[in-house]
Amino acid sequence: MTIKQSDHVELYGIQMLRAIAALAVVVHHTLEESGGAIGKFSPDWLTTSGASGVDIFFVISGFIMFHVTFRDRRGRPTPGTFLFRRATRIYPFYWLCCLAVLTISAMGFLASNHYPARTIAGALILLPGNALLGTAWTLVFEMYFYLLFAATLWARSATLSVIATIAAILCLQVAGSLMPATATARFLASPLSLEFCFGLVLGYGYAAWMRRDRAWPVPPVMALVAMAVMAVVPLFVAHDATTSLPELPRIAAWGLPAVVVVASVLTIGAPRTAVARFLVLLGDASYALYLTHAFVMMGYGWLVKIPAVSRLPQQPVVVLIVIIAIIIGLLAHLLVEKPLLGLVRRLTPARPARAAPVDQPLPEVAG
Repeated sequence: MTIKQSDHVELYGIQMLRAIAALAVVVHHTLEESGGAIGKFSPDWLTTSGASGVDIFFVISGFIMFHVTFRDRRGRPTPGTFLFRRATRIYPFYWLCCLAVLTISAMGFLASNHYPARTIAGALILLPGNALLGTAWTLVFEMYFYLLFAATLWARSATLSVIATIAAILCLQVAGSLMPATATARFLASPLSLEFCFGLVLGYGYAAWMRRDRAWPVPPVMALVAMAVMAVVPLFVAHDATTSLPELPRIAAWGLPAVVVVASVLTIGAPRTAVARFLVLLGDASYALYLTHAFVMMGYGWLVKIPAVSRLPQQPVVVLIVIIAIIIGLLAHLLVEKPLLGLVRRLTPARPARAAPVDQPLPEVAG
């Protein structure tokens, strides 16, 4: 299956959705931090609901990887080129953030954390069970999916890639459940990787539908309905903490509605309002926002330990913290992430063909 290049349109709705998903994660973590204050206000379900931004990101990732890979037969990447694009997009800025964590730790501000060399090495490679930056756990899932999907590109077939990727994930989940209990086994057995499969299937179905030259049947209004469902689901699904829902119920409660959300925004056209244009910009910066907001959360966590701040009503404080996170994320994207990516691509010997604007990493985002 091939999407003709002439049929390709910018997926502005996806970029806007990236911004919304990233903001959901930022608000989620901000509300979690506000829970440590005397003036806390957010109910459990509201604090928990923002973690669903991760599920939206995972579905987007599966969809986009299919879309940018199979939209044009002539521009179809090899496995090596595909992984080059993914690695150069994810690792350089992520490594800078890891360096920032290690610097902060060396200065004595993270005295409770200990980072042995093995943990640092595993975190830099994005291996399961190793973390320097709390928000990076989703990047481990991203790289896992990229590796499996890349391995299927030798077949040069959209159908075979989708089937083989899903089969590999399912087989590895079974293998992980049978292995001794380790971080790697738990990671492999996690059902969260199925959300990438949801995105792949959506991408395949979208391509097939567009080739029929018929109007896409999922209207944008459905995104509002599906996101409303995702927001209230924590009221009805038992969970031990506000970080997220249990993984298996999460797939049904957040993963499936996320498919509807992503499908609903595919026909949204070029931004015509200032708000829409800002969302597209923030969508471009979503990776930087996702990673850098962790540092803002460190600062907020320190602030709420100050009695004078802790006693304040936290509603305006939360709004201020979210605004600060957005500003830092945008500045990091414009001043660091974009120039760094350009530098890396110029210095590497095998520069791939220019990727589409939506060909970006999807922050994990989560609790």
